[in-house]
Parts: sequence; structure tokens; C-alpha cells
Amino acid sequence: MKKIIPAVLCVILLLTVVFSAAACTPNEIQVDKLVVYNWADYIYDSKLTDFKEYYKSLTGNDIDITYVTFDTNETMLTKIMQGDARVDVICPSEYAIQKLIESDMLVALNYFDENEYAKGLNVNSDLYEHNSSNVDNDIINKINEAFGEIRVEGKDDLQNMTDYIVPYMYGTLGILYNKYSFMEMNIYDYETINKANWGILFNDDGEGNLLSDELTGSILMKDSIRDSYAATVFYLLESGKLDGKLADDGRAYADMPAGELINAVDDTLIELCKKALIEQKKQLFGYEVDFGKDDLLKGNATVDLAWSGDAMYAVEESWDDALCKPCSEERHTRVYGEEKRDENDEKYYLCKYCKEKCGDYELGYYVPHTTGNIWFDGWVIPKNHEPSHLNAIKLFINFLNNPEVAAQNMLEIGYSSAVSPDAVRSNDGARTALAEAYVVNDDSWERLDEDGNPITKFDYDSWEEFEEYFFDYRDEMDNSNWRYPFVIAETSGGYDRGLNTLGVMRDYGVNNKAVVTMWNSARSTGDNALPLLGWTALAVVVTAGIVALSQFIKFRIKSVVKLPDDANQSRI
Repeated sequence: MKKIIPAVLCVILLLTVVFSAAACTPNEIQVDKLVVYNWADYIYDSKLTDFKEYYKSLTGNDIDITYVTFDTNETMLTKIMQGDARVDVICPSEYAIQKLIESDMLVALNYFDENEYAKGLNVNSDLYEHNSSNVDNDIINKINEAFGEIRVEGKDDLQNMTDYIVPYMYGTLGILYNKYSFMEMNIYDYETINKANWGILFNDDGEGNLLSDELTGSILMKDSIRDSYAATVFYLLESGKLDGKLADDGRAYADMPAGELINAVDDTLIELCKKALIEQKKQLFGYEVDFGKDDLLKGNATVDLAWSGDAMYAVEESWDDALCKPCSEERHTRVYGEEKRDENDEKYYLCKYCKEKCGDYELGYYVPHTTGNIWFDGWVIPKNHEPSHLNAIKLFINFLNNPEVAAQNMLEIGYSSAVSPDAVRSNDGARTALAEAYVVNDDSWERLDEDGNPITKFDYDSWEEFEEYFFDYRDEMDNSNWRYPFVIAETSGGYDRGLNTLGVMRDYGVNNKAVVTMWNSARSTGDNALPLLGWTALAVVVTAGIVALSQFIKFRIKSVVKLPDDANQSRI
């Protein structure tokens, strides 16, 4: 037996060498690699399969993709700048990209110079189509306006951000709210909302009065330093609390355009924000990052500081998930309704308790007309990427600017693609994806349900009707386009609205620590309205419980029968 083992090992070794040699023949299919570092839930589900097919069609090679996610820009920055992450392509927000460029951590992409981008690109040129023309020029112009030329650490030459970034998604910061609750509070009208503006988050009607007593304890704020700081600065401006106040450099805050005010982080403004945030806590339900829309959909809160993509998702969900309006019994308010159909097959809802007919529970998204934030995320290449992966990196970025891919991304994650709306609406593949997802009566898709039965009931009766909603929709309260903020009304009801009112947040630089310190202090100071109400309710319950317990103990003491001594002895 001992003699057989070496012989067997020799055979195995020989076979291994033979198969290894066969695996290295010139006819093998090469497997390339790519490491992507992106936000969680920030790309459509079948992207790996679709990109692999795209990549193989252009190169003839298979590709192995490692997909890693991060939760905040700060997490990503730490890993990249400390060299802890060896990745090929990442998708930070604009201010984080600024910081990476300044720190000389990125490679220039030059995506918008096709000849420059094509250098080192190994593809079938007859099949490759460069997609940079699909990117919305308005986004490029806004980035250039916001950042100008950036100084790179250790270099004399100034750099343009657009040489390094390929925009991916963008949107606005605004206020998500429960329309019906606002109606109950008598504050759902054009003049009231447009006078309050950012004051809605502070329960301020725009003149220093409470917008509504019922709003107290029903407001959510983002647990995000930069977004909450921006909203607070805007509120201070429009409420007159910055009148006569000067920045450390002598400029009047009230005279600053949105793009400058949103990035003012001197000691004076930081302290004013701190006081406003502490005072705001008296009105808050709490802070959130990912669950605000769910709290509004469930009726737990009325108002939330929100990003446009989350807001659009929540609004569309509210159209589908109806809740009851108040029934004759107060305790029946906001309970889920039972779906019914009338004689015309139109959907309506009945309260599950009293069977009274109820209407839809609907959310709205409001972008204040005074000042606001517009943000961008984009793809960049870190300097420590694997050079042999460059071909895959460039094709991955170009793949994402295909209009059909852009449509799939918008459907999956809710945010607005940097691919222009005209490019999306004119692309057959994108049109098919949108028409099927939104159940549009359109010949571009096979109209069958999940069981294979023909669909006869459509959410949109024509593509034209759908286009009006998806691409051209304007909200009744602010007349702005949520999905495509560059499609915006310049004037509406006497209010000037334009892109000049929307600023882009830059890196806070040396003042970042001061803002973080202020935020942590404000978050830990003061009391939230909801906890106060909760503790009051708890105190009542505890008091009642103590009284009930004491009565129970007294009753039990009286009802106990004392055993005689001999009986006690017998039990021992």
C-alpha cells in the first residue's frame, strides 16, 4: 500500500500538469476583473448580468465583478485615503470628489473628450458607442459653476472636476409631508406652504408663529450633518434670523446666493445653526436616515427632511397603499382601508371598522422656492486602482450612460439619472422598460401579468399621458419638477424659482470639525417633543400600575388563610 501511494500521486501530478497546460492554450476565454465600490441599493438588480453581456460583446472576454458597498461618504473617504480599499471605480458625492481631487487621489477620466477617453481602450470599435453625449449638459454646467477650478495638493496646475467625474445620479433636498394631515391642520394651501418654506421643518409659519399645534412631535429631521445644516441655514435666512448678521469675512449672510450660503461654515453661522437645531428639537418626532418615508407611509410622522429620490418612491407608494381618512369614530383614523371596486371597476377603500368610505392617503414633496440644495454623485477612478482593470473600468462607466440602463436604474432606486430626459424618452429600450414598469398602454411591451394573462387595466392610457407625468410633472405646491430639477418654473404665483436658488454643497475643509462638533452638541442638547410626550404617558401608566398593584396586594393579604402551627409542621 505504501508503494502504491507515491505512484498514484505521480499520476495525479501528471494529470494536473496536463490539464493546466490545456487550460493555458491560446483558445482559452480570458476572464477580466473589476472591483466596484458603490452605495448600497444604488444600482438595478441585474446590472452584473447585463454588464457582463455588454463587456463580452465588445471584448470577447468574460469578466468577474466584485461589488462592494459603503454607507457614507466619510466611510468611503477614510478607506480610500488611508489606502485600506483597493478598488477600481467608486461613486462618491460631489463634495467627497472635491476632497479626493484636492488630495491627489484620483485619475483624470476625460470622459467628455472621446479621443482622450479612448486611449488604452481595447474594444471592437465597430460595436462600441461612446455615451458621453447622453449626459445632461445642465449637470456639467452646474458642477463647473459650483466648483470652478480645484487646486491639487502639491501641484501648481488647477483642475476641473468634470475631467475626473462622470455624473451618475442627482437630486434635490426638500420636505416630504402627509398631504391629508396638512389638510386636517388647515395648512395645505399654496400661500401657507410657500410662506413657511423651510420653516415647515421647524413648525414655523414664516412669521415666527407655530404653523400648527398638531405638527409638534410629528417632524422628522435627517440624521445627516450636511443636509440638516443646509436646511437650517436656509431656514435662518428666510425667517430673517440672519438679517444684519455678518460672516467672519465681513459679508452679509442675507446677501449671499444659495451656492455661497450653503457653504458658509464660519463660527458665527455655526453657532446660530446650533441654537436653531436645539430649539427645533421641541418639535421633533426624531432623527432618521433610511426610515423616514416608511414612518410617513405608516402615519407615524407628518413631515420629513428628504432626498428627492426617496420622496418620489414614498409618494408613488402612497398612491398605491391607501389609508383611511377620518371616519365617524376618531379612533378609526389612519387605519388601513379594505380595497373595493365600484360599478365602474374604480378602486376605493372602506374603513375596516365602520365600513365608511375613505379616500387615498397621499404624500407630497415640497422644494422651497427661496433656497435649496441640488446634489450629484458620480463615478471616479482612484489612483490605487488595478491598472490591468482599466479597460473594464471605462466600459463599466460608459455602460451606465446607456439610456436603457439609466431607465432601469431610475426604476430600481428612485433617483434621477444624469442621462438627460430627452435621451431616455427617445430610446426604445428605455421606453419599453418604463412602459412595462408603470403599466402604460403602449405597444412597446408585451402586456401580460405575472400569470401570463393579458393586461386590460392600465395605470396610464397612453405613452403621452405617462410622459407628462414622468418627464414633465410639476408639483401643485411649488410648480417644480421633482425628478428633473433642471426642468423648473422660473416664476410661479409671484415666486421666483430657478436653478440660481439651488446651491451645491462643497467640502467644508478645515471647518468640517467645527460643524461636526456643533451637530453632536445640538443632537445631545434639549428634548424632543415625542420623548417628552412618551415619558408623560409612561408616568401616567406607571402611576396607575402602582395604584393597581397596591390594591391587588391589599386584596391578596386579606384573602390569605393562616395555617395552624401543626399544619405548618406537617409540611416541613
